[in-house]
Amino acid sequence: MEFEGIVIRQTPFRDHDAMVTVLTSDSIKSFLARGALKYESKLGPSTNIYTKARFQLMRGKEGYALRNSEILDSYENIKTNIDCLAVEDFLGEITNKLIQNDDAEEIYPFFEKSLDLLNKGFSPYTVAMIYFAKALAVAGYSLNVDSCQICGKKSQIVALSYKDGGFICRDCLSPLKHVKTNPTKLKMIRYIFKVDLENFDKVEFNKKDCLDIIKDLDKFLDDVSQLNLKSIELLKKI
Repeated sequence: MEFEGIVIRQTPFRDHDAMVTVLTSDSIKSFLARGALKYESKLGPSTNIYTKARFQLMRGKEGYALRNSEILDSYENIKTNIDCLAVEDFLGEITNKLIQNDDAEEIYPFFEKSLDLLNKGFSPYTVAMIYFAKALAVAGYSLNVDSCQICGKKSQIVALSYKDGGFICRDCLSPLKHVKTNPTKLKMIRYIFKVDLENFDKVEFNKKDCLDIIKDLDKFLDDVSQLNLKSIELLKKI
């Protein structure tokens, strides 16, 4: 078996072996990399987390094992920027916790694009915010950002209700349930859920606005799925 993908998890196994999980363009694959944790291992660098590589596997008694590999991109520039490193870990945790095998085809292009943009110096918090929204949508936790979630009206949108699952118009706004949302924030929320891969890097947002929305999305995720993202704490501290 031969395929290309990005390592999203590396787990020590036995002495110097590692279990490696790779996100590919059509699935999530796991295999054993014998000796990968040895300092002089030829297979080690390609199995490091967030490395893009071409993998060749062989089938044995214990399942698939790595036979050969070739690094395609190690995203070295990310390692020199603490913000990018923190966002990289954030993207990885989101992927590992939210994305299932059937979701790989849809999310892989955005994950690959996100790492590429971080490596090129594009706004890391914009990347984090957009990828979070895309992963939520792929996992089935999208928000209705096209119309009022209650009546379907497309105009006079004045609020976003995470509890209701989307935008709220002026007529449906309830003082007991909803709080008006800043128009700029409404536009940002709509943008991150609607933007396509081609336009991913057309707009950069400031760090504070991105973090505010990331925190909101994190609370939304916790409410709907009870999933807790530990890496978000580092984003808040930087």
